[in-house]
Amino acid sequence: MSLFRFLLVLANSIALSYAQIQAPNAPYPLTDPVKKLCQNVNSKFAEYKWGDVGCENFNWNHVRNSNLGTPLIWTVFGDENSLTAKENVTLVMCGVHGDEITPVKFCWDLINELKSNHTFHNKLIVVAPLVAPDSFLISKPTRTNGRGVDVNRNFPTADWKAEAHKRWKHHLNSDKRKFPGPRGASEQETIFQMNLILRYKPNKVISVHAPLSMLDYDGPSLRADAGKDAKILLEQMSTKASGYKVSNYPIFPGSLGNWAGKEKHIPTYTLELPNSNPQETEKFWSLFKEAVVFAFNHKMQPTID
Repeated sequence: MSLFRFLLVLANSIALSYAQIQAPNAPYPLTDPVKKLCQNVNSKFAEYKWGDVGCENFNWNHVRNSNLGTPLIWTVFGDENSLTAKENVTLVMCGVHGDEITPVKFCWDLINELKSNHTFHNKLIVVAPLVAPDSFLISKPTRTNGRGVDVNRNFPTADWKAEAHKRWKHHLNSDKRKFPGPRGASEQETIFQMNLILRYKPNKVISVHAPLSMLDYDGPSLRADAGKDAKILLEQMSTKASGYKVSNYPIFPGSLGNWAGKEKHIPTYTLELPNSNPQETEKFWSLFKEAVVFAFNHKMQPTID
């Protein structure tokens, strides 16, 4: 190979790598099912007067559908082939419960922020903005998915078989909104979340909910060396959100915090927004933007099994 051709190939390679870092989420043609999903999301955003969602402008990954056939999508910011980026992976998930309206808009604000204003030289950010689409896209959103299951009580935790139904019946009076499902990991939305964690091996998980006005943590003990970085992040997220309340919320059979935090030892942060009022989403994004961006840049040692 001539020196000129070598330099040309090298320049093209560098340009491609730079483009991947600067614009890792350039859209590619959507499949018909994802196009339909985006149309439905656009309609819902119009209903809540949230403006242009830009759903079709993102590079969506789609492998699995809900039981009703709706695509379960996620997007990635950063170079998945970079070893350095893989050392600092953050997974963010919203829309786990469809009647928690504000977290859905929060995730879309997040991905638009990431697309417009950030570079990703040494980190990977994975965002699933609508984990349970069937519960959000209907006329009256519900906590449970299309099969009537609370997918945040459906993870196959060690205590699920012995405790999930017992707790649901005796402590929750068989509340249909909290039904844990016929068995652990019976729901496609649950498997979807598990697969994201197993695929990307995040150093930290942020799950956005509403309306409990708190920041909850599950994972390695904050008193032990393994929890040192997690503790710093918990404290800083609270501080950067104007002293947002940190609470040690009870852990439940089949919850994400139980499965990912307690059993997989992944620092897992549940950000509970103050309410589900769709007209207050901008206020919440402004409040938590700095905290979430700090989380992306806060590198922690991998603790996944």
